Amino acid sequence: MATGRRTKRSLKDRPKHRQARALKTRRRKAKQAASRKRGLNKSRARRRTRQGRSGKRVIR
Repeated sequence: MATGRRTKRSLKDRPKHRQARALKTRRRKAKQAASRKRGLNKSRARRRTRQGRSGKRVIR
């Protein structure tokens, strides 16, 4: 009765799970890119100096 038993690894390697992992990675990368674009990896003071030079206002 236990023939053809699937391991957790083989279950998680199905297309459904692979797609979910890929989407998670894409979402995380998009979030990182957006935060970098807004300059959220810098301190508030450094963001302000950049804002003064370019003339573009960053609200946050």
